[in-house]
Amino acid sequence: MKRNMLKDYKEQIQDADLVLVGIGRELRADRVIDFKKAITNEHYQNLIGKEDEDSKWMRTVYEREYLLSMKETDLFKELEEVLEGKEYFVVTSNDDGLLYHTHLKKDHVTAPCGNGDFFQCSAPCDEQLYPANLGLRDLIDYYEKTGKIEHLECPKCGKQLIFNVRTEETKSIYIEGAYLNSWASYTKWLQNTLNKKLFILELGEGFEVPSLFRWPFEKMAFYNEKATFVRVHHSLYQIGKEIKEKGIGIKMDSRDF
Repeated sequence: MKRNMLKDYKEQIQDADLVLVGIGRELRADRVIDFKKAITNEHYQNLIGKEDEDSKWMRTVYEREYLLSMKETDLFKELEEVLEGKEYFVVTSNDDGLLYHTHLKKDHVTAPCGNGDFFQCSAPCDEQLYPANLGLRDLIDYYEKTGKIEHLECPKCGKQLIFNVRTEETKSIYIEGAYLNSWASYTKWLQNTLNKKLFILELGEGFEVPSLFRWPFEKMAFYNEKATFVRVHHSLYQIGKEIKEKGIGIKMDSRDF
């Protein structure tokens, strides 16, 4: 195989029985959306450039509200086109929820690091999750009326609510309940990949959460005799010698690919 763009793999993807896609940090929202241009609200614009913790928090509130209120996006249009008519599953380490605003099958997407749909207690005092939409709008309305930046409190213990997303800072307290159903569907889907012609496409995943799909994808490519593996990353594109006969590492930013 040679170094090509995504469209150049369409024939191989269409020829596969199953397609497994991993979406990593190169394709996260803050790299594919210019929030400074997308959010024209003057209050948000006035927060740009301010690096105190409250201002950064409020920018995040506006950005999360923007992402949750998005209608369909064409940011993954090319991926949608090459997957059309195929049996596939998509797993992402991003927590922006972008994939749920595409034409991809929602029940064939899993986001184990969260998607910004919920708040959780920062303690956490229990496993309760709180829908984020109303809380975000309340925070924005209060800020725009008073100029004051506030946080939401857990109704049970009074601790601060935080986004239900997995980061380096929150991984020890991250409540996993929101994604477990989609993860169960994913693991069930994976059981049917053995001895099938499987095309594995890994886009933009470095070593942020390698155990999520970077290492598992390599393992699947190794054990499946009919697998084809394509890894795309601007610097961490290398693949092990054990699977070089089955795949290629492409040195390219996944957005360009």
